[in-house]
Amino acid sequence: MPARSQRRCPLLPRQSFNAARLPAPRAAIGHLRLEFAGAPDEEDHPINDLSGAAFVGTTLFVAGDEGARIERLVPTAPGVWGEHRAFDLAALLGLEGEGEIDVEGLAYAEDDWLWVTGSHARTRPKPKRREGEDGAARIDVARMADLKDTQARCLLARLPLAVGADGRVAPVARDGKRRAGHVKLTKGHGSKLARLFAEHPLTGPFTRIAAKEGGLDIEGIAVAGGRVALGLRGPVVADFALIAEPVIVPRKRGRLTVGPDLALRLVDLDGMGIRDLKLDGDDLVILAGPTQAIDGRCAVFRWEGWRHDLPTNATEAAVHRPRHLFDLPVRMGFDRPEAIEWLPGGAGRRLVVLHDGPCPDRVDPTRCAVTGDVIALAG
Repeated sequence: MPARSQRRCPLLPRQSFNAARLPAPRAAIGHLRLEFAGAPDEEDHPINDLSGAAFVGTTLFVAGDEGARIERLVPTAPGVWGEHRAFDLAALLGLEGEGEIDVEGLAYAEDDWLWVTGSHARTRPKPKRREGEDGAARIDVARMADLKDTQARCLLARLPLAVGADGRVAPVARDGKRRAGHVKLTKGHGSKLARLFAEHPLTGPFTRIAAKEGGLDIEGIAVAGGRVALGLRGPVVADFALIAEPVIVPRKRGRLTVGPDLALRLVDLDGMGIRDLKLDGDDLVILAGPTQAIDGRCAVFRWEGWRHDLPTNATEAAVHRPRHLFDLPVRMGFDRPEAIEWLPGGAGRRLVVLHDGPCPDRVDPTRCAVTGDVIALAG
């Protein structure tokens, strides 16, 4: 662990929200085209629901939140990533059973590990409607009230990265003494980490609520040394977003064990939840947006010195107010920013923004391609 520093994210006085004071969204300076195999209308194809991204050199790993895979893309032309290959998480991790993992975050750690987190969220079945005699829609209440099991979604894992015979970086089950591993999945809460969320006084009540209704929903991950941060899209508690920092201890055979305590950081993001996290040196860059599947403001914040700003008290939490960098363009009904990553190469820091529910003008069904935005950090 890094030595504790007195430098902290400023605890600034809270100002009342005024939409007129919001800066104009920062326009994209370029675009990134991602070309996949398959067809865009496949049920679990990642093109329509990208939720996590991680560059390893110029190799790009992405994930969609409807499947149980990691997708690899490599540069094929200026601004274009293709030669798509998918890696099955169940096979790499030796997972049993079926279920939607709902991958929501990817993070590359400096020691050549790729970390993966599922949402740990509960979901409600889509209601089946029938038409009543009076012509009004009818919904089965018992079916609608039956929240789905969360076990498959309670995945927190890391995979060793290695160069394969094709000369490309890939996640593998084993690389020498390094083994892929995950927090053990269990019946009931889903995992020990999920149980810590259920037992925590702040998050406990929200573990019994569907994610799209304000329940617990992990959507971002950042890893620095032995420290893991998980960004929560929901809940937002008393207007504060939450970053969870569990103690994760890797074992020799790959298994990740969870310590007894769960530190929660209160983060003031103007009432928004967290959509993604990304390290930038010692800083933590945060993608923020609505907690539910609705259109609304999205913005990027910077927590300066996060790497050395450690949790100190399990019963009392400081309120952290990261610096607002810029808002992102939002289009009604489409383009919900869901994943961010630093674009390698080039002059100046540039942030790639990928979207869930991309606007049709971003999608090229003939090449199974989707376009993300490139945003200049300065400007």
